[in-house]
Amino acid sequence: MSLEAVARKDFEDAVRSRWLLALSAFFVLLVSAVAYIVRPAGGGTFSSNAMLGLVNGSLVTTLVPLIALVIAYGAVVGERESGSLKLLLSLPHSRAEVVFGKVVGRTGAMAVPVVVGFLLPAFVLAIGPLQFDVGSYVGYTLLVVFLAAVFVAIAVGFSAAVPSQRLAVAGAVAVYFVFVPLWQILQLPLQFFLMGGTPGWLPLTGNEVLRLVRLLNPTGSFKIISGEYLAGTLLAAGEVGPEAAGQWATNMEIAAIAMLVAWLLVPPLLGLWRFELADL
Repeated sequence: MSLEAVARKDFEDAVRSRWLLALSAFFVLLVSAVAYIVRPAGGGTFSSNAMLGLVNGSLVTTLVPLIALVIAYGAVVGERESGSLKLLLSLPHSRAEVVFGKVVGRTGAMAVPVVVGFLLPAFVLAIGPLQFDVGSYVGYTLLVVFLAAVFVAIAVGFSAAVPSQRLAVAGAVAVYFVFVPLWQILQLPLQFFLMGGTPGWLPLTGNEVLRLVRLLNPTGSFKIISGEYLAGTLLAAGEVGPEAAGQWATNMEIAAIAMLVAWLLVPPLLGLWRFELADL
């Protein structure tokens, strides 16, 4: 009940954030605009999965991490600097309940704009001819909430580990730029290095190294899972195409799921470890 109380209070605080409201409105408008633009002209039909595919590799993996990091970077350290954290810990809450309660609360706050962001385009698409797959649409929305939870967990973990909001802001900015706009650029030296052949001391092939680097990025793992989900081939080894190719794809999907779960759990645990040692 203590974790639930922390999560409920944190959710209520987060949904009142002006940053959350502004960025959420921007996200909703952009997704709705894409849905409106891609509507087929008279007589044509359009699949809801096709629209989701358009926003999956651009808007979702660009804006959702940004919104999540913005609303979560100060979750713990903000209260630490204001002094309200001492009051919170004077109640029957452990530091672990504070950290994970804030992960749950901020994820709940992120779920609101994500759900609204995909609910409104559903009405926009309904204006014109549409092949609407309700199951896929709802499932994809839940996947986006999962992506948001991952970046919330990263931000809360960092917020719990550092002593000032300045460091928390710097961490959030660094995480966003490394994982979103700069990831491909940062891979270029590695790609050039591997073009000359895989060194003998490396236990992996060049392609395996590049796939691992792709998986290490939460947005890269999300794109693998969401892309296969929208195509209807998620965890469908051997059902589509050659069995060997299907098994390879399934292994990548399982690795991507495991990587996202790791990002969801490890940063808050590391942040908690530092938070437990901190003198407040």
